[in-house]
Amino acid sequence: MKNRIIAACALVAMGGVAACGAKAYGAGKSQINPDRQKYEVFVDSEGVMRRSDNKQEVSYYGTNYTVPFAYSYRALGYESKDRKRAIDRDVYHLARLGLNAFRLHLWDAELADSVGNLVQSEHLDLLDYLIGQLEKRGIDIVLTAQTNFGNGYPEKDADTGSFTYDYDKCNIHFDPAARAAQARYLQQLVKHRNPYTGRTLADDKAVVAIEINNEPCHKASKRSVTEYIDQMSAALRKAGYKRPILYNVTHNPDVTSAYYDAKDIQGTTYQWYPTGLVAGHERKGNFLPALDNYTIPWEDTIPAYKHLARAVYEFDPADVLYSHLYPAIARTFRGKGFQWITQFAYDPIDLAQYNTEYPTHYMNLAYTPAKALSLMIAAETARETPRGADYGKYPDNTKFGHTRVSHDPDLSVFNSPQKFIYSNSTEDNPVCPDSLELVAGHGSSPVAQYDGTGAYFLDKTGQPGVWRMEIMPDADILDDPFGNTSLNDAKIVAVDRAHQIKLNLPGLRRDYTLYKVTADNEAEKVGRRADVLPGIYLVVATGIEPDMDLLMEGKIAGNLGFTEYVKPESTRVPLALLSPKQGDANLDVNMIPESWDFSFNYVNPNWYDPVHYKLDIRNDKPGSRTVIRRRVGDKIAKVPETVNPTQLKVAFLTMNPADSYGATDLPGADAKVSVVSRNGYTYSTPMTFVAVEPTANIPAASAVATINIKDLAPDTGVIMPAPYPVTVTREIPKTDIPLGSFRDIEFIQLNLPTRKGTYLIKDIWLE
Repeated sequence: MKNRIIAACALVAMGGVAACGAKAYGAGKSQINPDRQKYEVFVDSEGVMRRSDNKQEVSYYGTNYTVPFAYSYRALGYESKDRKRAIDRDVYHLARLGLNAFRLHLWDAELADSVGNLVQSEHLDLLDYLIGQLEKRGIDIVLTAQTNFGNGYPEKDADTGSFTYDYDKCNIHFDPAARAAQARYLQQLVKHRNPYTGRTLADDKAVVAIEINNEPCHKASKRSVTEYIDQMSAALRKAGYKRPILYNVTHNPDVTSAYYDAKDIQGTTYQWYPTGLVAGHERKGNFLPALDNYTIPWEDTIPAYKHLARAVYEFDPADVLYSHLYPAIARTFRGKGFQWITQFAYDPIDLAQYNTEYPTHYMNLAYTPAKALSLMIAAETARETPRGADYGKYPDNTKFGHTRVSHDPDLSVFNSPQKFIYSNSTEDNPVCPDSLELVAGHGSSPVAQYDGTGAYFLDKTGQPGVWRMEIMPDADILDDPFGNTSLNDAKIVAVDRAHQIKLNLPGLRRDYTLYKVTADNEAEKVGRRADVLPGIYLVVATGIEPDMDLLMEGKIAGNLGFTEYVKPESTRVPLALLSPKQGDANLDVNMIPESWDFSFNYVNPNWYDPVHYKLDIRNDKPGSRTVIRRRVGDKIAKVPETVNPTQLKVAFLTMNPADSYGATDLPGADAKVSVVSRNGYTYSTPMTFVAVEPTANIPAASAVATINIKDLAPDTGVIMPAPYPVTVTREIPKTDIPLGSFRDIEFIQLNLPTRKGTYLIKDIWLE
């Protein structure tokens, strides 16, 4: 064919062979079952999810994605985007990241009428289409059948006439009429035939399970809770659904035992947001010590726990851009026996530059490339980590299987004989370079030297001596993506820039030629030293000519078309950032365990009053405490090497400077000041206050605690910010590692006994 370069001579075998005793998965060979409908997933008597055809355990890892419904649906309309094409583009990237699991909670508000009848609508059609596209990629599905709340967030709800709007969220599971509507809806949902698959949900074995509802709110008796679950399960079975039914057990902990009393559920669902939620700014710090354990309080007290499958329907290290946390979380979940793990949530590529859907979360391959590659690494980690594996405590558990994670530098790496994936620049060498079949990276490594800020992928093809290279655009950060967001305010933009890339691939080393795959699927020679723009390239060993006909017959990474490629279509950059700036991004406040019973404000009453922080505490629950954490900022970090502070000082105002704030006394004797080192450990000492004479920096009626840094001793830490749900472990064990100098400090924090009242905090500083 015109302009295609087709080899006329015999193909030459690659110089390298599989090493390290590795069994390569085979370039161009499908990793998915050729007929997914030949088996289903079932739960055995020990709560283990297995395939029905060979009884092998399954391990799923993936994400949530919501385009058929609610805000994503509307916002794509605002942007004049074709929603089905948007689904095509995003599902390609989900497959490109190697995910094999997808979960979605359905908005019954947009699918059902006032008595629970399924409504034929564009929402239902898009759901059907999405399911069909996922199945084509070999991605299995868990559907949560209903949300029982409105479709508005982050906008106002729109009354659709659904039964959803006729009942309060906490009454919809109790009211008999509401139950009847839900049972009718569930039956019609699973009987509905998907025109894109030709199957009903009851018959589609790639839909491995159905969860009855999303995050239920049960305020009735335990007996009523169990009756509700039994009624919904019976409705599904009556409609012909035979596979596992799941129910959420992390909400309403006072009735958890009632969930396990239900007659016909095969699995339970959980969530984890270990870095808290809705900070309003990017969070920073070493969270790895807080990821060692996911606590399930009833695992030893409710016997049925061990006999039901465990699925994570939602999780995310929210409000962070780090690229090392996902694999660590996957390790911990697998240690607890979870076989289904789905992150919340993947942003549509056509909306992701704004991060408007769920601003506390942010995940998209084009706009958060390092995080996306970390998700890819976590998927590999989850699938290879044995169920129940224990890798110890931090920092000993930063290496597990083929995975390594690091806080400083921010990095995760998956390094197996066939796959080398890294989220940021690394000096790690591939463990078996001659057997590599997939490289995915962000930054540089011994395999690829690249100074672009987008992700790239290198896949061994079915033609010896030829690799496929996929280059994504640069991702430029304009503003904190976790603050106020709008469709007029881009947070991260994707930019097509040319960069040179230097490769050292097995069988090629540094002796290769680059070819650009053009829009009409031709191979256009561009040379070895050419700068590369985003797109698809061939990396071809000297002496080989690429056979495009042969290459296009194969697949990449199991289920991707050879010439498929997706990048953002356009970038809209505002002339000015219109959203107001957030508060101090270096500051976190947390009450343990109830992290919402406080307010903390920066106060500058007027020109003659001292600027201070005002902390109002509304809860004096025994055993709880309020923690104020301040990140060590530039003022401290830039202290010259010749200056070595030895003291940490904390100043409180002991009386109201404007005579209207009603400040309480100083914290009691059990108050302490702590520092958190860059390795995530806590060091503390009690605070003893001394009244001081006024100075230029310290107003009258103040008290200052002076802490010698040398007196800071290892202490039990507190997980900051508070994770959600609050059943998880809140303490970080003491360490025997001594604190070095102040230069090892990442956070300074006050640990205050919680009692109702107001504290006025003037300042925290080093001398």
